[in-house]
Amino acid sequence: MKVYSDINSYFLNGTQPANDYANSFFIRKIAKEMDHVEPDDEFWEPHKRDFFEIAILQTSNTNIQIGNQTMNQLKNSLAIVSPFQVIHYSKVPPNDDYGYIIYFNASIFTNLNQSYGLQNEFPFFKIHTMPLYQLSENDFNGILPIAQELYKESRSTALHNFEIVRSLLLILLYKVKRSTQNNKGMVTTNRFDTIMSKFEQVILSNNHHFLSVNDYASKMNISPIYLTECVKKATGKSAQKVIIDYKILYAKTLLHQNDNSVADVAYALDFNEVANFNQFFKRNTGITATQFRKNK
Repeated sequence: MKVYSDINSYFLNGTQPANDYANSFFIRKIAKEMDHVEPDDEFWEPHKRDFFEIAILQTSNTNIQIGNQTMNQLKNSLAIVSPFQVIHYSKVPPNDDYGYIIYFNASIFTNLNQSYGLQNEFPFFKIHTMPLYQLSENDFNGILPIAQELYKESRSTALHNFEIVRSLLLILLYKVKRSTQNNKGMVTTNRFDTIMSKFEQVILSNNHHFLSVNDYASKMNISPIYLTECVKKATGKSAQKVIIDYKILYAKTLLHQNDNSVADVAYALDFNEVANFNQFFKRNTGITATQFRKNK
Protein backbone atom coordinates (compact mmCIF):
# COMPACT_ATOMS: atom_id res chain seq x y z
CA MET A 1 0.00 0.00 0.00
CA LYS A 2 1.37 3.40 -0.97
CA VAL A 3 2.49 5.79 1.78
CA TYR A 4 2.55 9.52 0.97
CA SER A 5 5.05 11.80 2.67
CA ASP A 6 4.91 14.99 0.55
CA ILE A 7 2.31 17.20 2.21
CA ASN A 8 2.43 19.98 -0.36
CA SER A 9 1.52 17.76 -3.31
CA TYR A 10 -0.87 15.41 -1.46
CA PHE A 11 -4.43 14.94 -2.78
CA LEU A 12 -5.59 18.43 -3.89
CA ASN A 13 -3.06 20.50 -1.93
CA GLY A 14 -1.28 21.55 -5.11
CA THR A 15 -4.41 23.31 -6.36
CA GLN A 16 -4.22 25.90 -3.57
CA PRO A 17 -0.65 27.25 -3.58
CA ALA A 18 0.76 28.27 -0.21
CA ASN A 19 4.08 28.92 1.48
CA ASP A 20 6.38 25.91 1.58
CA TYR A 21 7.28 25.29 5.22
CA ALA A 22 9.81 22.52 4.52
CA ASN A 23 6.97 20.06 4.00
CA SER A 24 5.82 20.45 7.60
CA PHE A 25 2.44 22.17 7.16
CA PHE A 26 -0.40 22.75 4.71
CA ILE A 27 -4.01 23.88 5.10
CA ARG A 28 -6.60 23.32 2.37
CA LYS A 29 -9.96 25.04 2.15
CA ILE A 30 -13.15 23.18 1.23
CA ALA A 31 -15.87 25.44 -0.14
CA LYS A 32 -18.44 25.58 -2.92
CA GLU A 33 -16.71 28.55 -4.52
CA MET A 34 -13.42 26.68 -4.86
CA ASP A 35 -12.68 25.33 -8.34
CA HIS A 36 -13.61 21.64 -8.57
CA VAL A 37 -10.53 19.64 -9.55
CA GLU A 38 -10.39 15.87 -9.71
CA PRO A 39 -7.45 14.32 -7.80
CA ASP A 40 -5.05 12.01 -9.63
CA ASP A 41 -6.33 8.45 -9.96
CA GLU A 42 -3.78 7.12 -7.46
CA PHE A 43 -5.47 9.00 -4.62
CA TRP A 44 -8.72 7.03 -5.07
CA GLU A 45 -6.91 3.87 -4.00
CA PRO A 46 -6.68 3.03 -0.27
CA HIS A 47 -3.40 4.51 1.00
CA LYS A 48 -1.55 5.88 4.01
CA ARG A 49 0.25 9.11 4.89
CA ASP A 50 3.09 9.68 7.35
CA PHE A 51 1.73 13.02 8.59
CA PHE A 52 -1.12 14.18 10.83
CA GLU A 53 -4.48 15.49 9.64
CA ILE A 54 -7.24 17.42 11.34
CA ALA A 55 -10.38 18.40 9.42
CA ILE A 56 -12.57 21.23 10.72
CA LEU A 57 -15.88 20.62 9.00
CA GLN A 58 -18.80 23.02 9.27
CA THR A 59 -20.71 20.81 6.82
CA SER A 60 -19.61 17.66 4.99
CA ASN A 61 -21.48 15.07 2.93
CA THR A 62 -18.38 13.44 1.45
CA ASN A 63 -17.84 9.75 2.15
CA ILE A 64 -14.31 9.08 3.38
CA GLN A 65 -13.32 5.79 5.01
CA ILE A 66 -10.49 5.94 7.51
CA GLY A 67 -9.58 2.68 9.17
CA ASN A 68 -12.87 0.98 9.97
CA GLN A 69 -14.92 4.17 10.16
CA THR A 70 -16.77 6.04 7.44
CA MET A 71 -17.11 9.80 7.63
CA ASN A 72 -20.27 11.27 6.09
CA GLN A 73 -22.95 13.90 6.71
CA LEU A 74 -21.11 15.78 9.43
CA LYS A 75 -21.89 19.21 10.87
CA ASN A 76 -19.74 21.29 13.22
CA SER A 77 -17.39 18.33 13.44
CA LEU A 78 -13.75 17.36 13.68
CA ALA A 79 -12.17 14.38 11.95
CA ILE A 80 -8.70 13.54 13.26
CA VAL A 81 -6.28 11.20 11.53
CA SER A 82 -2.85 10.01 12.66
CA PRO A 83 0.06 8.86 10.49
CA PHE A 84 -0.18 5.45 8.81
CA GLN A 85 -3.93 5.04 9.13
CA VAL A 86 -5.52 3.72 5.95
CA ILE A 87 -7.65 6.29 4.12
CA HIS A 88 -9.99 5.70 1.18
CA TYR A 89 -11.79 8.52 -0.67
CA SER A 90 -15.03 7.87 -2.56
CA LYS A 91 -15.56 9.71 -5.84
CA VAL A 92 -18.31 12.28 -5.38
CA PRO A 93 -19.64 15.19 -7.48
CA PRO A 94 -19.13 18.79 -6.32
CA ASN A 95 -21.16 19.51 -3.18
CA ASP A 96 -21.76 22.14 -0.53
CA ASP A 97 -19.07 20.99 1.93
CA TYR A 98 -17.37 23.77 3.88
CA GLY A 99 -14.37 23.66 6.16
CA TYR A 100 -10.60 23.31 6.33
CA ILE A 101 -8.22 20.36 6.32
CA ILE A 102 -4.86 20.77 8.02
CA TYR A 103 -1.91 18.48 7.33
CA PHE A 104 1.28 18.74 9.39
CA ASN A 105 4.33 16.92 10.70
CA ALA A 106 5.36 16.94 14.35
CA SER A 107 8.63 18.51 13.17
CA ILE A 108 6.86 21.87 12.86
CA PHE A 109 7.05 22.18 16.65
CA THR A 110 10.14 22.65 18.76
CA ASN A 111 9.23 20.72 21.90
CA LEU A 112 6.70 18.26 20.44
CA ASN A 113 8.71 17.37 17.36
CA GLN A 114 8.21 13.59 17.51
CA SER A 115 4.96 11.70 16.95
CA TYR A 116 4.77 10.07 20.39
CA GLY A 117 5.27 13.36 22.21
CA LEU A 118 2.57 14.98 20.12
CA GLN A 119 0.14 12.11 20.66
CA ASN A 120 0.84 12.09 24.38
CA GLU A 121 0.09 15.83 24.64
CA PHE A 122 -2.93 15.59 22.33
CA PRO A 123 -4.48 12.15 22.92
CA PHE A 124 -7.12 12.68 20.24
CA PHE A 125 -4.33 11.77 17.78
CA LYS A 126 -4.59 8.03 18.32
CA ILE A 127 -2.77 5.68 15.95
CA HIS A 128 -5.39 2.95 15.65
CA THR A 129 -8.72 4.81 15.74
CA MET A 130 -10.00 7.85 13.92
CA PRO A 131 -11.83 10.06 16.41
CA LEU A 132 -14.85 11.89 15.04
CA TYR A 133 -16.19 14.66 17.23
CA GLN A 134 -19.53 16.43 16.95
CA LEU A 135 -18.98 19.77 18.71
CA SER A 136 -21.41 22.23 20.19
CA GLU A 137 -21.90 25.30 18.06
CA ASN A 138 -20.10 27.37 20.68
CA ASP A 139 -17.02 25.09 20.74
CA PHE A 140 -16.91 24.86 16.95
CA ASN A 141 -17.14 28.63 16.58
CA GLY A 142 -14.10 28.93 18.82
CA ILE A 143 -12.04 26.71 16.50
CA LEU A 144 -13.18 27.68 12.98
CA PRO A 145 -11.79 31.27 13.07
CA ILE A 146 -8.34 29.92 13.98
CA ALA A 147 -8.44 27.67 10.91
CA GLN A 148 -9.52 30.62 8.78
CA GLU A 149 -6.61 32.69 10.09
CA LEU A 150 -4.20 29.78 9.50
CA TYR A 151 -5.34 29.56 5.87
CA LYS A 152 -4.83 33.29 5.40
CA GLU A 153 -1.45 33.42 7.18
CA SER A 154 -0.04 30.40 5.33
CA ARG A 155 -0.48 32.34 2.10
CA SER A 156 0.98 35.56 3.45
CA THR A 157 4.36 37.07 2.59
CA ALA A 158 4.43 39.19 5.73
CA LEU A 159 7.28 38.96 8.21
CA HIS A 160 7.20 36.04 10.69
CA ASN A 161 4.37 34.22 8.89
CA PHE A 162 5.88 30.81 9.74
CA GLU A 163 6.14 31.60 13.45
CA ILE A 164 2.54 32.82 13.43
CA VAL A 165 1.35 29.68 11.59
CA ARG A 166 3.14 27.45 14.11
CA SER A 167 1.66 29.38 17.05
CA LEU A 168 -1.86 29.37 15.59
CA LEU A 169 -1.65 25.63 14.96
CA LEU A 170 -0.64 25.00 18.57
CA ILE A 171 -3.50 27.18 19.80
CA LEU A 172 -5.92 25.28 17.57
CA LEU A 173 -4.73 21.91 18.91
CA TYR A 174 -5.19 23.04 22.51
CA LYS A 175 -8.66 24.35 21.64
CA VAL A 176 -9.48 20.93 20.19
CA LYS A 177 -8.08 19.23 23.30
CA ARG A 178 -10.30 21.36 25.51
CA SER A 179 -13.38 20.69 23.37
CA THR A 180 -12.83 16.94 23.16
CA GLN A 181 -11.66 16.11 26.68
CA ASN A 182 -13.33 13.12 28.32
CA ASN A 183 -14.48 11.96 24.87
CA LYS A 184 -17.47 14.29 25.02
CA GLY A 185 -19.44 14.29 21.81
CA MET A 186 -17.43 11.51 20.20
CA VAL A 187 -19.10 9.96 17.19
CA THR A 188 -18.57 6.20 17.15
CA THR A 189 -20.05 3.50 14.99
CA ASN A 190 -20.20 0.75 17.62
CA ARG A 191 -19.12 -0.27 21.10
CA PHE A 192 -15.87 -1.83 19.84
CA ASP A 193 -14.67 1.53 18.49
CA THR A 194 -15.61 3.20 21.78
CA ILE A 195 -13.64 0.68 23.85
CA MET A 196 -10.70 0.86 21.45
CA SER A 197 -10.56 4.65 21.64
CA LYS A 198 -10.66 4.57 25.45
CA PHE A 199 -7.93 1.90 25.46
CA GLU A 200 -5.59 4.16 23.49
CA GLN A 201 -6.50 7.06 25.76
CA VAL A 202 -5.43 5.06 28.83
CA ILE A 203 -2.17 3.98 27.16
CA LEU A 204 -1.29 7.58 26.35
CA SER A 205 -2.20 8.90 29.80
CA ASN A 206 0.03 6.52 31.75
CA ASN A 207 3.12 8.73 31.93
CA HIS A 208 5.23 6.79 29.39
CA HIS A 209 4.99 3.51 31.32
CA PHE A 210 3.48 0.57 29.51
CA LEU A 211 1.37 -1.99 31.36
CA SER A 212 -0.04 -5.42 30.61
CA VAL A 213 -3.37 -6.04 28.89
CA ASN A 214 -4.75 -7.16 32.27
CA ASP A 215 -3.64 -3.93 33.95
CA TYR A 216 -5.20 -1.74 31.25
CA ALA A 217 -8.45 -3.74 31.43
CA SER A 218 -8.51 -3.22 35.18
CA LYS A 219 -8.07 0.54 34.73
CA MET A 220 -11.01 0.51 32.30
CA ASN A 221 -13.15 -1.63 34.64
CA ILE A 222 -13.65 -4.33 32.02
CA SER A 223 -12.35 -7.87 31.66
CA PRO A 224 -9.15 -8.59 29.69
CA ILE A 225 -11.13 -10.96 27.46
CA TYR A 226 -13.66 -8.23 26.60
CA LEU A 227 -10.89 -5.69 25.96
CA THR A 228 -9.09 -8.13 23.68
CA GLU A 229 -12.31 -8.90 21.80
CA CYS A 230 -13.12 -5.21 21.24
CA VAL A 231 -9.60 -4.29 20.10
CA LYS A 232 -9.52 -7.22 17.67
CA LYS A 233 -12.89 -6.32 16.14
CA ALA A 234 -12.04 -2.60 15.92
CA THR A 235 -8.54 -2.88 14.47
CA GLY A 236 -7.82 -6.49 13.49
CA LYS A 237 -4.90 -6.40 15.93
CA SER A 238 -4.46 -7.87 19.38
CA ALA A 239 -4.49 -5.61 22.43
CA GLN A 240 -0.88 -6.62 23.08
CA LYS A 241 0.12 -5.53 19.56
CA VAL A 242 -1.44 -2.10 20.11
CA ILE A 243 0.61 -1.71 23.31
CA ILE A 244 3.75 -2.75 21.42
CA ASP A 245 3.03 -0.21 18.65
CA TYR A 246 2.96 2.61 21.20
CA LYS A 247 6.04 1.27 22.95
CA ILE A 248 7.98 1.24 19.66
CA LEU A 249 6.74 4.74 18.84
CA TYR A 250 8.02 6.00 22.20
CA ALA A 251 11.33 4.17 21.76
CA LYS A 252 11.84 5.86 18.39
CA THR A 253 11.10 9.23 19.95
CA LEU A 254 13.76 8.67 22.63
CA LEU A 255 16.28 7.39 20.06
CA HIS A 256 15.86 10.61 18.09
CA GLN A 257 17.23 12.47 21.12
CA ASN A 258 20.98 12.16 20.78
CA ASP A 259 21.68 12.66 24.48
CA ASN A 260 19.95 9.31 25.19
CA SER A 261 22.09 6.21 24.84
CA VAL A 262 20.47 2.95 23.76
CA ALA A 263 20.84 1.81 27.37
CA ASP A 264 19.01 4.94 28.58
CA VAL A 265 16.15 4.17 26.21
CA ALA A 266 16.01 0.56 27.34
CA TYR A 267 15.77 1.52 31.00
CA ALA A 268 13.20 4.26 30.28
CA LEU A 269 11.03 1.55 28.74
CA ASP A 270 11.44 -0.64 31.84
CA PHE A 271 13.76 -3.22 30.27
CA ASN A 272 16.17 -4.70 32.80
CA GLU A 273 18.68 -5.68 30.15
CA VAL A 274 19.76 -3.69 27.08
CA ALA A 275 19.98 -6.95 25.13
CA ASN A 276 16.29 -7.62 25.78
CA PHE A 277 15.38 -4.17 24.48
CA ASN A 278 17.51 -4.68 21.38
CA GLN A 279 15.76 -7.97 20.65
CA PHE A 280 12.34 -6.36 21.19
CA PHE A 281 13.15 -3.41 18.91
CA LYS A 282 14.56 -5.54 16.09
CA ARG A 283 11.73 -8.07 16.29
CA ASN A 284 9.16 -5.29 15.81
CA THR A 285 10.99 -3.00 13.36
CA GLY A 286 13.37 -5.25 11.45
CA ILE A 287 16.43 -3.22 12.43
CA THR A 288 18.40 -2.64 15.63
CA ALA A 289 18.04 0.49 17.73
CA THR A 290 21.57 1.53 16.73
CA GLN A 291 20.73 1.13 13.03
CA PHE A 292 17.55 3.17 13.49
CA ARG A 293 19.54 5.97 15.10
CA LYS A 294 22.05 5.99 12.25
CA ASN A 295 19.32 5.93 9.59
CA LYS A 296 17.36 8.83 11.07
